Amino acid sequence: MGSMDFAEKILDATALGPWREALRSAGRKLVVTNGCFDVLHLGHVTYLQQARGQGDALLVGVTSDAGVRALKGPGRPLNAEGDRAGVLAALESVDAVHVFAELDARAFLQAVRPDVYVKGGDYTLETINQDERRLLEGLGVKIVILPEVPGKSTSALLRKINTMPSETFQASRWTRGNHLFPTVVEVTDKAVARRKRSWFKKDEMSVGINKVASVHIRTGLIWSEILIESSGGTDPITSHGHRKSDAQRIKELIEGYQQGSGAS
Repeated sequence: MGSMDFAEKILDATALGPWREALRSAGRKLVVTNGCFDVLHLGHVTYLQQARGQGDALLVGVTSDAGVRALKGPGRPLNAEGDRAGVLAALESVDAVHVFAELDARAFLQAVRPDVYVKGGDYTLETINQDERRLLEGLGVKIVILPEVPGKSTSALLRKINTMPSETFQASRWTRGNHLFPTVVEVTDKAVARRKRSWFKKDEMSVGINKVASVHIRTGLIWSEILIESSGGTDPITSHGHRKSDAQRIKELIEGYQQGSGAS
């Protein structure tokens, strides 16, 4: 059987409906996931391959360039939406790709009505877009959260490109109502970035926190990024609700970077 030109797997709105109906008529189970996929890495391809195993065909929704800027900030995406879609379409595990213009995936999901919806393990049911979750549950779609590949992220790659030592890990912190909330922490020799579901309504900047030069909170549509810049101390976020073990790991990483030994 001849191979398919990967460009033919990128479907616009007019082609998406008939493609979905053909799957349904054939009784094939459709798996859908979505995301930015700015710089494809091992974490992406691992979870896409695992997602494909959840059904008979995998459709990937790609956030448009405007949507990525809203979510990630003005410096992103690094790759334009057409390039991101093309790289995904070239993967054997991906059967089709669609770029959607909306700021979230609800219209896309409503249009294709998947049998299974998959997200990577850096999410939980509580941290995926809750409007999307309610839509999917209302449609009777099975939601699957796959295990993550630790340490594999676009942000980590950018740190390496900039020759800045860093380590990213999953932590937990106490938040409103004293509930543990999953948080992704990235530690470098200069700062700690904490990414979690957004509770903030605007950008904020604060200074004067003990051993901290500044704290900048940037809010996207779904996620907030909290960048904590160190003024030379090695324990910059003990006052921010992290569990003792997580705070200790952050402290040890910063000390290692400042001593030139890198991550332990």
